[in-house]
Amino acid sequence: MKEIIAIIVFCLALIKGEINSEILIVSENNCHQVFDKDQGQITSLGYPTFSSSNSSCTYVIKAKKGQVISLQWKDFNLPAGHDRLCHGSSDSVVVYDGRQIGINNLYTPMCGNHSFDITSSGNMMTVVLSSTSDEFDIMSFYRGFKAAYKSMSHHCKNMIYKTGYGAIASPHFPMAYPANLDCVYTIKLNQDRVMLLEFAEFALKPVKGNNNKMAMDDCDDYVEVYEGAISQRNRYFRHCGYYKPHPITTGGNIVHIKLHSAKSQLALYTGFRAFYYSGVPNKCGLFYGTPSGALTIPVIPQTSGINVECQFTIKSPQVAYYRVRWLSFGQDLFKKGCDENNYIEIYNGFYDKKDKLLAKKCDTKLDEFDTQYNEMLVRFKIEKFNPSRNFKFIYIGVTNNTVKVITDKNQTCTAKTTIVYRYSGPEVISREVKCELFSIGGLPFWASLLIVCGAGGGGLGAISVAFCLIRRRIRARRRYRRFERSDSEGSL
Repeated sequence: MKEIIAIIVFCLALIKGEINSEILIVSENNCHQVFDKDQGQITSLGYPTFSSSNSSCTYVIKAKKGQVISLQWKDFNLPAGHDRLCHGSSDSVVVYDGRQIGINNLYTPMCGNHSFDITSSGNMMTVVLSSTSDEFDIMSFYRGFKAAYKSMSHHCKNMIYKTGYGAIASPHFPMAYPANLDCVYTIKLNQDRVMLLEFAEFALKPVKGNNNKMAMDDCDDYVEVYEGAISQRNRYFRHCGYYKPHPITTGGNIVHIKLHSAKSQLALYTGFRAFYYSGVPNKCGLFYGTPSGALTIPVIPQTSGINVECQFTIKSPQVAYYRVRWLSFGQDLFKKGCDENNYIEIYNGFYDKKDKLLAKKCDTKLDEFDTQYNEMLVRFKIEKFNPSRNFKFIYIGVTNNTVKVITDKNQTCTAKTTIVYRYSGPEVISREVKCELFSIGGLPFWASLLIVCGAGGGGLGAISVAFCLIRRRIRARRRYRRFERSDSEGSL
């Protein structure tokens, strides 16, 4: 029945003229197109009917200099994949920031019914439709895609990005950025969204001296990232030099990126380009694998009025430790302090032990503290959650040349690794391994060996009996030899 309906829909669309029968045959001339108007639309070949063609179609959108491009999907229907990265799908769409197709320009592939609106960092955007199947399946009816684009002026101050995905770049990127800049780029998504922010390219004037040993507060030119509001308390970091800042997983839907350059400088540095990707959190938020981020309970229908209980670990090998800073507490959260149904706990490392407890929040004081390790366990339970019973803190991965000695032990060996956490990443300075002879419970080697050999039940007794018999035989043989020697000499 499904197959018959698909064929009928296809035929009706062809009769009505919604499908141009002439473009059902793939042609290189109409599969690769350039769009240079201020606004317009792009469609897949044969839309609203799509068929795999074992080929690649490229659509280049080009705006005027000083403009960016906003792409919005009006319809998107392709074969689905096994996951959000479209593994297992024969057809997918990838959008690139700019004309050059490369890893630094790549957005997440799209397939199935999953698509996201995109804003470019510059005046060019490339849409690539890839098909790896040459078999037309009349029983599977897909529409392809239809998207609208428009160009917008790119301005340095108070530029707002509202699309789900996007790229942000400093003025004139990839050319040198000018002097005397104070730019603010704001990403403002829907309230039920959070985002991942990653810097793909980064080159700002470094502090004099070793780029790995600089103090970020001494930067003449810098980039700052803020969670929610532009204030010192909400700042993740100030960064300059040649090394990219660490990725961030936000706890909310608003992020600010601030770029400052000195009044006088040589035009030598290209600035930055960053990508952001939005996501919908569950009741506990998103997976916190980034070196920096924010944590709060999402205000979504799934959390309204329920008892929220979560536990997860934040861990990143790229940093030495975390700085945790409380940003806000709901007015009704800790009116009566903590109890078994209302608490927030943060531990050093994975282990749920009292001696590892760093903080148990029972008040609304906005303090901050440092963890000891680059992993921390977060546990919280909030009864009958609503926005007035929420909380929020940011955690910042620290890498300012912190030296740490990491010790690993087993029964026989101890390894000590000295690591310096630099802006460029962790660097192993030395590694020392010491091993001792095998022992059990601190016993001597020979005793441990006897225990191991005799662990098979009666083994120790057998070894002892054998040892005594061998020793007795050796002594008897010695006495016999002395008797023979004395007898041959003629005396006893």
